[in-house]
Amino acid sequence: ALAHVDAGKTSITENLLFASGATIVRGSVDKGNTTTDSMDIEKRRGITVRASTTSIQWNDTKINIIDTPGHMDFLAEVERTFRMLDGAILVVSAKEGIQAQTRLLFNVLQQLEIPTILFVNKIDREGVNLNQLYLEIQNSLSKDIIFMQSVEGKELTSSCTIHYISEKNRETILEKDDLLLEKYLSDTQLSNLDYWNSMVRLVQAAKLHPIYHGSAMYGIGIEDLLNSITTFIETSLPQENALSAYVYKIEHNKKEQKRAYLKIIGGTLKSRKLYSLNGSDENLKIRGLKTFYSGDEIDVDEVFTNDIAIADHADNLMVGDYLGIMPNLFDKLNIPSPALKSSIHPAKVENRSKLISAMNVLSVEDPSLAFSINADNNELEVSLYGATQREVILTLLEERFSVDAYFEEVKTIYKERLKTKSEYTIHIEVPPSPKGEFV
Repeated sequence: ALAHVDAGKTSITENLLFASGATIVRGSVDKGNTTTDSMDIEKRRGITVRASTTSIQWNDTKINIIDTPGHMDFLAEVERTFRMLDGAILVVSAKEGIQAQTRLLFNVLQQLEIPTILFVNKIDREGVNLNQLYLEIQNSLSKDIIFMQSVEGKELTSSCTIHYISEKNRETILEKDDLLLEKYLSDTQLSNLDYWNSMVRLVQAAKLHPIYHGSAMYGIGIEDLLNSITTFIETSLPQENALSAYVYKIEHNKKEQKRAYLKIIGGTLKSRKLYSLNGSDENLKIRGLKTFYSGDEIDVDEVFTNDIAIADHADNLMVGDYLGIMPNLFDKLNIPSPALKSSIHPAKVENRSKLISAMNVLSVEDPSLAFSINADNNELEVSLYGATQREVILTLLEERFSVDAYFEEVKTIYKERLKTKSEYTIHIEVPPSPKGEFV
């Protein structure tokens, strides 16, 4: 689930867990009892700081859900998550509309051709103008959208199902499917199933984006959203090929022991078996293997293609590492890197070593911090996105590591960029030397 801040991602995730039977109580951000916002600071502030994974079962399908931060200061968490996605739910607040981060996220999803379902949340709010929002979506995101429901107040009516497709939606599908349009123009009788199958293919190819509506506060539209996931988001079937697993997240438990989260790109990850690390001669044995099942973590002996694994005792693994064959993942995304830098100091000089150890742990979890010790002045330097991230870092240092610290005034990281492409040819001519002499 992806969205701008306060669009309701985490609340939607809690509704998905509840509606699928994974939890018996619907978690609330306001009450601080959500499944995915498990950190104390997340519960207190009501914001997602770290991408969090959970799992549900729906329509005989296991669905892994990654709830991502909505605040711009935690874009690095979102970037790492993109590499794991088979599909995305992009949440848009019906009240606040399209935000800068909504556009950024959608553009990256389009760049990667990730199937994207749009979910318009908060339709229960006063003053919502859905027609205005639809214009915003078409002007700011894409005109390639298809409405799956009509909305009257808080009431939803399906306008696009396998049994019924409105005339307007048929026109949208025909505009995107040349083969179907050719049949239509040749007076071939097209059934609802023809239109439906075409729409599913277009969504799976990221050429069309279904729009669903609802209210996470009242649990409206959640079952339709669940059905859309199993309809439109397709994954390849597990195959008996060589392992390829990618580390997308590192965290530490309460004992500060490292845990690694891996997406199984191909093959099967097995406990207590040796695998090559990053294509080198170094072999690594996975111990304490877990996966997600219906809202919980469970111990397993193996994890299959497309699934997510957790490896305890993962001292040798870092974000970006891979086991087995190098995964065929995309290059750098169009997501801005941190533009700010600051020095961090312990409140008490004698706690400098303790601060360094703590920052090393946090930078393992979030490599974008680029924590380093300046060789010239011996200062501790951190790369940052903004003020909220600074506050979170200081809070984590105090609560997790019992270190009081403070940041100096931030500085903008100076970056150079080529303005234009140019090409020059230099001709060098060396006259022949006299006979018997060599250059």
